[in-house]
Amino acid sequence: MPFQLCYASTATRDLSRDELLELLTNARKHNADKGITGLLLFQGGHFLQVLEGEASAVRELFKQIAKDERHTDIALLFEELVSQSQYPDWSMGFQAFDGSEWMEFPKEDSNQQDLRALAQTMGRAKDLLLYVRKQGLDPAKDVG
Repeated sequence: MPFQLCYASTATRDLSRDELLELLTNARKHNADKGITGLLLFQGGHFLQVLEGEASAVRELFKQIAKDERHTDIALLFEELVSQSQYPDWSMGFQAFDGSEWMEFPKEDSNQQDLRALAQTMGRAKDLLLYVRKQGLDPAKDVG
């Protein structure tokens, strides 16, 4: 059974398009070598990432990610075995959002919220990740 781990974090500084591209290129290569798939979302200086693969490989990667100085306030949102891979064709899918997309996921008072706040709301991280997976990635917003 595939293992999934999801976390949210906050960038320590503004990241340029080139820096995001480098991060994504390296992640895709490394993940493909290790049999890890997943999805990385970025919006307003916040990351939400789900990693999927063999449990020990995913946990080892998460340890490395947690040491990366490009982000801070790392919060583990969930880790679990799943019956089947949800991201089998993405060594690392990526989507950057400008904020308008959050209308699908408003706060309880109907106001917009940022990615990190949304992801840390109980159960919403899975909803968001599955929503993006179902909708597919917008190539115009993929830095690669």
